[in-house]
Amino acid sequence: MEIFINEVSLEGQYATETEFQEAVKAFHAIFSIINQKIKAQKLYKDSQLLINYEAIKGSNFMISLNKMRDKSLKRAFTNIVFNKLNPKEWRDEQVHSINDYFDYVTETKSQDVRNTSLAEVTERSLRNSETIYLLINFKHSQFVKSHPNIPKCFIISIVKNNDEENPINLDCLDEKSALENWLKVKVNLYDESANKPPKDEQTILSDNTQFEKTTLICQGRSIYQEGATHRYWYVDNLHYGKAAHLEVFDKMGKHIGEADLQGNIDYSKKDSNKTISL
Repeated sequence: MEIFINEVSLEGQYATETEFQEAVKAFHAIFSIINQKIKAQKLYKDSQLLINYEAIKGSNFMISLNKMRDKSLKRAFTNIVFNKLNPKEWRDEQVHSINDYFDYVTETKSQDVRNTSLAEVTERSLRNSETIYLLINFKHSQFVKSHPNIPKCFIISIVKNNDEENPINLDCLDEKSALENWLKVKVNLYDESANKPPKDEQTILSDNTQFEKTTLICQGRSIYQEGATHRYWYVDNLHYGKAAHLEVFDKMGKHIGEADLQGNIDYSKKDSNKTISL
């Protein structure tokens, strides 16, 4: 999964610092969920583009951010968005060509979006159709075309090189509840109100770069081996809902603790009576 900040959604749409601060709060809430619930993802931005787009009318993004009176929110937002490790600069891995044309198209207008995150996500979608892509918008932008399948989400139609018969529809959203809806549909996220245990693909075990499925079985569930540590993991088939978790064993088959669905191990749950036969 690759998630991009859509700097084009900053259009000077905020009349006051208060309006912009509410938008930043909503944006921060989205990224808090992303960091909490989605392990197998890559986050991207273009800092130079982002800071120069207009946020509060008449002021670019950085000037607008510095006007915010809620300094704790400003620090939290800055830490998430401008931290060098999260998200990364997509410009360092750019795949779209500046010689191609990319246009955001609606029934009433066409907007040139070359050399933006929209162009980059479009090109990546064309080259890697199996990868899931998502754009995060700032609220109250022009991107309000409803997603046909996911409540509160939107789509952005991009035309490459004037091929209007084959537009590329990109998923986007601008609020926390929309992200939760999107995750359930696109990522098969486990519902904590469910009355049955999660599927393997609804947990960290879906990351096939980190885990390999073995032929071993416990509680009727497949056991996976973690490549880096050689530990063994499986979904506890006796718990569900908020109690859902994974059991984790060392490379000798001895229990070392329980993990949440994102792979965070609680070593205090170690049970010496639990073992697996290897």
